[in-house]
Amino acid sequence: MTKKLLVGLALGFSVVAMGNVNLANATDFDFSGALRAHNDVLLVNFTTTTDTTVTLFSSSWIDGNAGFDPMLGLWDSLGNKIYFQDDGHNVGSTMSNGTSYYHGTWDSFYIKDVVAGTYTVSLTTYSNFNNGNLLSDGFQYDGQAPIAFAVWDEPANGYQTGNYAFHVLNVDTASSNHDVPEPATMLLFGAGLAGLAGVRLRRKN
Repeated sequence: MTKKLLVGLALGFSVVAMGNVNLANATDFDFSGALRAHNDVLLVNFTTTTDTTVTLFSSSWIDGNAGFDPMLGLWDSLGNKIYFQDDGHNVGSTMSNGTSYYHGTWDSFYIKDVVAGTYTVSLTTYSNFNNGNLLSDGFQYDGQAPIAFAVWDEPANGYQTGNYAFHVLNVDTASSNHDVPEPATMLLFGAGLAGLAGVRLRRKN
């Protein structure tokens, strides 16, 4: 893999895996933090011991007032693409660990049936799309010099922060290459965004 998967560049990363501390039982995981550069790629691995339905969504766009326009990809244990989405067009809120998280039009939101196994979630900025159907194919911004969010003009969205928040629901374990989940940790970013509403018109798909 020639690209840099800049998981270690996530700042202020936090994870919640609340509820039953026994991670052999399906639970929800909430991730938040801040990327440093426009081409950072955050990877989160999760496992499920049974065939199940997982929900993946971000809750950090909030009309561009909280963070960049996020995209979420789902990959199997061999790095094959299962699904990759930019905009979920799902305006509303979803419960995770007892908190209702708002997701706007430009947040990612999807539900997938998966068999027991290990999977990877990738989080990238718009428009850092995947180059192919394998995670090892990399992303479109690979090889570019990193641009800090403070000076990066995100395509179609303008100047944003590097803040992100996303959620992986109904899995047994989940962790990023940057940090290990702490079951009792309180998620600060994202909880403060719960209940916010509104839609900002942006590009046409």
